[in-house]
Amino acid sequence: MGKKLKIILSYGALLSLPMILMSVLAYVFDMSQNKAFGWVSILVFVVTIVLIQILYRNNFYEGFINYGKLLGGTLLMLLFASAIMYIYTFLFYKFIAPEEIDKFLEIARAELYENDQLSSAQINKSYEVMTKYVFTPLSMSIRALFSTLGLGFIFSLITSIFIKKKQDGFTEAMKNIEDVDSIREIEESEIKE
Repeated sequence: MGKKLKIILSYGALLSLPMILMSVLAYVFDMSQNKAFGWVSILVFVVTIVLIQILYRNNFYEGFINYGKLLGGTLLMLLFASAIMYIYTFLFYKFIAPEEIDKFLEIARAELYENDQLSSAQINKSYEVMTKYVFTPLSMSIRALFSTLGLGFIFSLITSIFIKKKQDGFTEAMKNIEDVDSIREIEESEIKE
C-alpha cells in the first residue's frame, strides 16, 4: 500500500473519530434532539476537517499544496470517514441503542398528530412508512454516509480555499537544487566505493 493511501486512510479514520465521539455524547447525555448540540457537532466536524487538511498539507506535501490536490485528498478521506460512519451508525442503532429509534418514532408521531391537516388514516400510514423505511438501522446508516460525505464536501470546498498554500518560486527552485545535490552525493558515494 502506498504512503499516500496510508495517510489518506489514517486521516479519514481520524476524521470520523470526533463525529463518533459527539454521537456517543449525544446518546449518553440524551441530547440527540438538542439543536444547540447539533450546531456544536457541526462546528466540531468543520474544525476536524480544517485540522486534518493542515496535517495533510504539512506532513505529505511539505507545507505546500494547491486547491485541487487538497480538495481531492480531503474527499478521499471523507469517503473513508463516511464508510466508517456508515458501519458505526448501523451497529449503534442495530445493537447498542435500538431504543433510540423508538424515541425518534415517538417524536415523529407527535409531530404528525400536531398537524391538523392530516386525517388519522394518513397519520397511521405515515407512521407505518416511517417505521418500515425511514427509522431503521439501515436507513439511518445510509443517511449518516451521505450526510458525512455531503456536508464534508461542502465544508471542504470552503476550507480548502484557506488551507491551500502555494509554493513561492524561490522555495520551489531551492527544492529542485536540493534534489540535484542529493543525487550528486549519492553518485559520488557510489563512485568512491
